[in-house]
Amino acid sequence: MTYFTAIKAIVQLEEAVYTELAVSGKIARYAVINVMTLGAVHALFSLYFSDMLLSPGVAFAGKAFFVASGIGAAFLMHAGAALFLWVFTRGAGGRVEFLPMYMNIGVALVGLWPVAPFLSAVQSGMGGTGLYILLGAASLFGLSVLFTAAKNASQLSAIRMTGAMVVCIVVIASMLYIWS
Repeated sequence: MTYFTAIKAIVQLEEAVYTELAVSGKIARYAVINVMTLGAVHALFSLYFSDMLLSPGVAFAGKAFFVASGIGAAFLMHAGAALFLWVFTRGAGGRVEFLPMYMNIGVALVGLWPVAPFLSAVQSGMGGTGLYILLGAASLFGLSVLFTAAKNASQLSAIRMTGAMVVCIVVIASMLYIWS
């Protein structure tokens, strides 16, 4: 399976693609590509909306460091999301191994690529109903892709996976609320 056929299957919510990628040995490579791309897209849009991307006053090295930091942050987010989903799917009776969850979530982060531009715009202070609707729609799509990946990795039924995902989201939202 080529990279682009895998991406197409992932965004079409085909659960079998994760098993096929794991068996073929390509899942780690595709996960790294998708996580790096998510970090780079978010960082580039953040630079753009902050007017730093096209600003001649900011050195190229500074912009490159910002993008590299975005990629590092994406890897941390990927690891955290995989760990939280693994813990809560394990609590619901899911698979014991962590690595399938980690790899599936990494590959599934392609579903969050459309979220990055809208999130960057909101984080830069832009607003408006249309922007929030687009951010919400892109987030729901990304969440559905992550749901499919986690369901495949945990081998849970749709009902148990929904319960685990809801609890995971509530806990993460609570932590973010307390942190802010």
